[in-house]
Amino acid sequence: MTLVVLMLGLFLMIYLKKPYLFSKRVFDYIFLVGYLLLLTLYIINTAFVRIMSDALFLIVTVTFLLPLFIRSITVKSSTK
Repeated sequence: MTLVVLMLGLFLMIYLKKPYLFSKRVFDYIFLVGYLLLLTLYIINTAFVRIMSDALFLIVTVTFLLPLFIRSITVKSSTK
């Protein structure tokens, strides 16, 4: 389930490329680095060493990607 949420986050980042997620591009790059760190942590957690439980990792992933989900909903509603 966590992988599906991470891939949905990647799709939303590609979808929201033009109307940036935050008002400044620096925050977009920080968000991108955070997303890549989260994806790396997921790969390490599933393949090599159990750092945290799957449920806790899903909670962290959804919490981290929540601004991206909210932004995609507002962009979608403003284009109608």
